Amino acid sequence: MMPLEYTGSGQDLMEGFASTLKSEVNDGLFVLPEAVGDGFIRTAFLGPLSILIQHYELKSDFLLKRIGADTIIASQEITFSFRNIMKYAGHQEKLLRLIPSVQVCSAEMDLEIFVPAGSPVNALIISVQAEFLKELLHKEEDHEVLQMIFSRHQAYLYDEIISVEMEAAAKEIMERKGKEQLGDFFLRLKSEELIYLFFMELLKRKKATTYPINSADAKLMYEIREKIMADLSVPPLLADLAVSVNMSESKLNKLFKQIFGSSIYNYYQVLRINEAANLIREEGLSVSAAGYQMGFTNLSHFSRIFEKHKGYKPKKYAMIQ
Repeated sequence: MMPLEYTGSGQDLMEGFASTLKSEVNDGLFVLPEAVGDGFIRTAFLGPLSILIQHYELKSDFLLKRIGADTIIASQEITFSFRNIMKYAGHQEKLLRLIPSVQVCSAEMDLEIFVPAGSPVNALIISVQAEFLKELLHKEEDHEVLQMIFSRHQAYLYDEIISVEMEAAAKEIMERKGKEQLGDFFLRLKSEELIYLFFMELLKRKKATTYPINSADAKLMYEIREKIMADLSVPPLLADLAVSVNMSESKLNKLFKQIFGSSIYNYYQVLRINEAANLIREEGLSVSAAGYQMGFTNLSHFSRIFEKHKGYKPKKYAMIQ
């Protein structure tokens, strides 16, 4: 496994790749050497924000280690990581465990991302000047989540499943070619749209006590999410999950909800229905087959839960393009 360390900035990640792989960045574009993999990393600077597009597949395992920046640097930028935006034919089994999501966290927090060989990486990192973002959101500044992000008194980590609207906007950026007319203008508009859509979802979270979080706890919460995703046909048991990470049930539930926005069971239910929707629309399974595969024994109950999350009954959802 090849390790790569970088700070929170997308530019540093791209330069880290180039240095580790003994290659070069040319005009904001880094193309992976053929011996290492296939794809590219591209960056663009758009006034008060910058973006980094990652679109590649590696031939060997990679471990990305984000090293927390110092307090001064951490106070200047806020970074949003949109991950697993696009799907690719031939990777369906692997994609079951890739949740389209967006993460924002304290720049001083250490994080690790394991990139398995042969898995498609399609991610978008948007870094925004903190003062510019604060100005955009000043009318909502009393919201507890925004106070946490802008105060910098306590480490934070928020992870949100990408909405249909966010996914569409992110895809437009990912699919944009290099040098097109008014390209930077387009990228900035779409980046700001993505940030707006993200905060529209994040600010729906009910105000609750926020608990201090560190890198070790963050790693454990992502391990818990992996355990939930391992078999979506089986509901997670809070007691078993708590034992697996040597944590009290109370602390586990509070930290998980603080990061992912819902209880462990409700989060599981969202993943379960999202996967059922994927099986119906992308894989062509019948409603009954998708329901049974996701552990539903009562199809009427499955239909009600599906409609609650997707706004349509499964059969109607299958017909929507």
